[in-house]
Amino acid sequence: MLAAPILADETERLADLRALRILDTPPEERFDRIVRLASRVFNVPTAYIALVDYDRQWFKAKCGLKADSTGRDISFCGHTIAHNRPLIIPDARLDPRFCDNPLVVNPPHVCFYAGIPLHGQGGHCVGTFCLASSEPRTLTDEELTTLKELAALAEHELKMLDLIQTQHELIETKGALIKTQDRLTAELAEAEAYLRSLLPERLAGAINTDWSFIASSRLGGDLFGYHWLDDNQLAIYLHDVCGHGVGASLLSMAVFNAIRRQGLQGVRFDEPAEVLTALNKAFPMEENNDKFFTIWYGVYDVRTRTLRYASAGHPPALVFQSSQGAPRKLGSPSLMIGVSPDSDFETETELVPPGSRLYVYSDGVSEISGADGEVINIDGLVSLLAQIAWKQGSRVERLLAQAREMQGSPDFTDDFSLVELEFA
Repeated sequence: MLAAPILADETERLADLRALRILDTPPEERFDRIVRLASRVFNVPTAYIALVDYDRQWFKAKCGLKADSTGRDISFCGHTIAHNRPLIIPDARLDPRFCDNPLVVNPPHVCFYAGIPLHGQGGHCVGTFCLASSEPRTLTDEELTTLKELAALAEHELKMLDLIQTQHELIETKGALIKTQDRLTAELAEAEAYLRSLLPERLAGAINTDWSFIASSRLGGDLFGYHWLDDNQLAIYLHDVCGHGVGASLLSMAVFNAIRRQGLQGVRFDEPAEVLTALNKAFPMEENNDKFFTIWYGVYDVRTRTLRYASAGHPPALVFQSSQGAPRKLGSPSLMIGVSPDSDFETETELVPPGSRLYVYSDGVSEISGADGEVINIDGLVSLLAQIAWKQGSRVERLLAQAREMQGSPDFTDDFSLVELEFA
């Protein structure tokens, strides 16, 4: 860890700080509302105004923090005032200055940090306006400009500028931010509609299908599908990209299109292990923002009633062959796609008797937490499916309802993707 330095102009800087007469004063709404706005606009849990004293940083306003101060030596803000310019840390775990910092390795587990210096009347850096999160992220140029504008409002308040003028500036900034947020919301809605347009139509006949897809955010990392390779072979696939949001969704859609459009050159898409090997070469994580994904891929042949399948780091599919026996788990342990170029994948074969039901799902289904906080895991999912697998009506909807009841909420912390195939 690199400790925050003591500055060459420390005496003058501290005099500038003392002149504000603000250290250890009670909370004030004029500062609190600015950090609340920053937290909402940037969708981060933590925003604060820190004043850097000789041996501590003290929080005049805070959102998402419990402590009133921390030591200056371990503070991120001590580095910000030394730079006297914005300091953006996308992932502190990867930064040699902070990777072993107590605020990184212990609660609050700071990962992302963005700090803007605040100046006193004498022009010295007396504190910072900051954002923080336990998840890595970056700021666009537009977002950085917005953060600077909010920091300027905080600095105006520190210098005791006219309060009414500052309020007008805050309202104008908020209006501009709302417009930006509205535009981003509209773009996210368009992307969400496109993602949902990729989901397959339900089949009826020799093979009946049903499914449920509930994203944990506007854009999820899960995607699934099935399509006929020819008159007799149905490809079935479900993949899960690590993380959520735009980045995960973009990679998920790229993988989906590579499979759906058979865009992997020279690959036999009726050979599951061959498909996974080609995906592993096409999507290395170092070329995809360190994102990897799991996948289950199978091909069902209606002539032989055989299901040939392969899995890469994905939960095993479950096939119920009768109402009496336990389901068979289809899928051997293996590495995720994109992790290692030398990964090996194996095609396995399963005979599917008439009336069997196959369930392919993401870990968001097998890792549902009950009211007690315990995760059901795959065995718990098997138990739930065993209760409904042979009932009439939409079994997928029954399981979804049970999952929501168990966790006591209609929302999920991870994408919920479940596909059922019934073989007549």
